[in-house]
Amino acid sequence: MYPKVRFFLCCFLIIGLLASCQPKDTFDWNAGISAPKNYLATPFVEYFYKGKSIAGTSINIGDGQGWGITMGNYVGGDQFKPVPDSVFVKWRCAFDLIQYEGGFKLPRQKMLMLFKKGVLDNQKNREEYSLIIAGTAPGGNITIWMQADRTLTEIEKFKAKKVGQAQRLDPNSITLWTSKGQEAKEILTYIYLHGVPYSVWEKGEKEYDYDVAFTSKESEYGYHMTLNSKDGSWFSVDKFDSFIPWDAKEIKTNKIIHEKHKSPVQLYIQWYTNEENYKERQWYDGTIILPQNFEDFLKTGCYNRLLVAIEKDNHKDLVEGKIMLLGKSRKKTIMKFRLGRYDYKLGKQLSPEYILPKDFVFPKWQGREPIEFPELDYWQEK
Repeated sequence: MYPKVRFFLCCFLIIGLLASCQPKDTFDWNAGISAPKNYLATPFVEYFYKGKSIAGTSINIGDGQGWGITMGNYVGGDQFKPVPDSVFVKWRCAFDLIQYEGGFKLPRQKMLMLFKKGVLDNQKNREEYSLIIAGTAPGGNITIWMQADRTLTEIEKFKAKKVGQAQRLDPNSITLWTSKGQEAKEILTYIYLHGVPYSVWEKGEKEYDYDVAFTSKESEYGYHMTLNSKDGSWFSVDKFDSFIPWDAKEIKTNKIIHEKHKSPVQLYIQWYTNEENYKERQWYDGTIILPQNFEDFLKTGCYNRLLVAIEKDNHKDLVEGKIMLLGKSRKKTIMKFRLGRYDYKLGKQLSPEYILPKDFVFPKWQGREPIEFPELDYWQEK
């Protein structure tokens, strides 16, 4: 036998042996957990196949990286595991202080098909699913996803039962009633403005086709924006994504980046002037609460760009701007805002950190335990 032929035969045999090391219908996946941003939980999840535990993970300190975004360490068991047929989840909700738990059957055939098929990314490259994520939310709501790179596919929703109840002033627990730090204050402010939307986690949120852009009349800024949705998910954009020159025709005709996003409820923005000398730059930031009927505009299907526009900049303490929605043949101003410069020497904002749209109504607190919310310094659109 010729040496080259022998070499190729050996290669094929080795590849075959390596492929045979993975048992049939097993896949390389790990268990993940998730909680909504600003709605804390301490979850534990365990997956089973034919009554045998195959993977699980947990977190000891309440956290909420974002709905559908994994948190904590992965504990995956064997590298190649069968697709689970059931799951057990338990956690304590930081707002109701209720302990939830439940075991549920999973749609195994649906999950098996996804593992085998994979998913195509934006460049039409095949990505394999590698995570099964259990999300735990207030009201005992559970969502199971499978994740492949940046693709998140919802598998099933469940409702867990109440099995216990903690006391809000329990000296052995860290809660929003005993925490005095800045993070607790920011979380309390968030739920003061947006409440706890239990029905969102029960039914899920619709996604809309729109992108987010920034423009300024007087100069090009560096900027960063983070948008939060009702269910505690979020996404960010910055100056490398979509700066639009201040020109009506360009604003209307500039190519839209077609992406799917949920309807936002608030927008945190930081922007800064572009002087070469870093110390000469002026920094502005603040949190803009969007109109409570914002999603109604997205539902029409007429708009596919959310534009943040800086109209007036006196390069001193205040800038003025507006939030707009743009479509192929229309545009609509949603609200106006005014935010101030952040003074790093003084270490404080020179105007209210929060801005509210006109006709904003603070939601009624629906939690089991009463909460004393922090004072809110804000500017409201007239």
